[in-house]
Amino acid sequence: MPTPHHITLFALDCGATNWRLYRTSYQASEGGVRMVGEPQSAPLTSFADRTLPAAILLNEDGSDLEGIGEVAYQRLEDEKLRQRVRVSFKPSIGVHLETAPLPHQKRYTHEEAIGYTGMLLKAVLDQVHQEKWRAGQFDERVYFTFAYPIHWGRAHNGQVLADFKQMVFNCLPENIHSQVRFVPEPEGALLNLQRQGLLGRAGSVGPQETVTLVVDVGGSTTDIAAGQVNTGSGRLVYLGHYGAPFGGATYDAQLSKWLAEELGVSDAALAEDLPAVMGLRLSAQRLKESLSRQMLQTGSADPPPTRAVTLVMGNGTIYRKVVTLSHKAFEGQTAGLQEVFEKHIDEALMCMGLSSNRIGQVLLVGGGAQLYTIVGHLRDRFGRQRVLLADNPAEIVAHGIGLEFGAALGAPVTPAGPTPAENKKANQLAGWALSAESGKVYKLKQGANKIGRDEGSDVQILVSRISRLHAEMRVEGERVSVVDLDSTNGTFVSGKRIVSNYNHLLPPGEVVQFGSEQFTLIQESE
Repeated sequence: MPTPHHITLFALDCGATNWRLYRTSYQASEGGVRMVGEPQSAPLTSFADRTLPAAILLNEDGSDLEGIGEVAYQRLEDEKLRQRVRVSFKPSIGVHLETAPLPHQKRYTHEEAIGYTGMLLKAVLDQVHQEKWRAGQFDERVYFTFAYPIHWGRAHNGQVLADFKQMVFNCLPENIHSQVRFVPEPEGALLNLQRQGLLGRAGSVGPQETVTLVVDVGGSTTDIAAGQVNTGSGRLVYLGHYGAPFGGATYDAQLSKWLAEELGVSDAALAEDLPAVMGLRLSAQRLKESLSRQMLQTGSADPPPTRAVTLVMGNGTIYRKVVTLSHKAFEGQTAGLQEVFEKHIDEALMCMGLSSNRIGQVLLVGGGAQLYTIVGHLRDRFGRQRVLLADNPAEIVAHGIGLEFGAALGAPVTPAGPTPAENKKANQLAGWALSAESGKVYKLKQGANKIGRDEGSDVQILVSRISRLHAEMRVEGERVSVVDLDSTNGTFVSGKRIVSNYNHLLPPGEVVQFGSEQFTLIQESE
């Protein structure tokens, strides 16, 4: 097989609560590796709202899966099936090495947690192959990147990370093991923030020696990275990292105890009913998220969020109650956890040799980042104007690890953030266009042109047989090429379906078909 010029990278953020999948297209040549377009969320049929709940439903003997994601979560309400549901197992990875593990870390053994993660990953990879990669077996055209909590690679001589890597390799064919990369979550976050041009913005108006702090609060871990922004390149020069097994799920576990008291469920009854504990945790999580949204948006929880909670125990007993979570109740129940979070910030600064007055910018990311007490503490400590809660903070890492790829081929990657001059050039019309059968003409620009239903597409085609991100046309002077991005209904050149993930050069007058829609490539006169 000839060496391909087009490479597809799938980036997976396997979180404690939700998993996320992104896809990035790259072009490889003798001159290096160039990213084509931005990383795009690539949800599968099992995903809901671009995320896959970290949950599995085992078969009767526990040897295989009957369901994953939301399907598995729904079985928590089935008294016959709930004993076979496994959720939130990531916090237990590495528990055997902890001297004082937290309660939610002790839910499973390390071996069980690694095993369940592998079962879910295998199911996801099978779906990636069926839905996103229909060009035969995984080969040299496909790469994978996995995010991991930074302390996995630093604590206990990196043993936890080594176990995680081995589990991933067990799920992938051996012929592509060299094309699998592992990226610390803070590094992924930084790449994303750099791409957005956010490094060096919020509050960083002090002297050059001020420091940017990235706080990544996940479901089960908190990773903190610090560095200084180079005024010339805009990149962050690392000063240090810190990681701890503490995240949003820790608050959910604590709130579920309060919820049990509100419902009148005894500790003894819950001790032998893990699915009931998981059901309480899910209700607690949703109440917490509702309260945080109110507090961050309005600064008030009046009226406080209310939820009708129904808990079905394994013995058939049913508990029902309408529960209200006020900010006073939440802060009272989680005061100890908030102190732990604040101590982690203290320890991170101490480990990296930093003082609070050197922090010029705090960027808050991660699935647990929108907890209002965490945001409030950072704003009180470092100054409100210096703390920036990123847009869609839970997506930051998954998007960012799709950017970290050049080192995989030992070749340079085009710098992440385009300059104003590059932006101007990219927006210039290329003198090429696509003419639809209806007579409508879509002008193409220099560089990459996205084709699909997505509203961000350069050529948006609102037809059901067109994929959200269907294909990409690239214009480089007099050279025009097309790449099918694993679309469902294919891309055709001169009536023949082209192989996905390969560049195909197009002469003027060529007929290109996306799904059911035909276009003619025309070169416009100046």
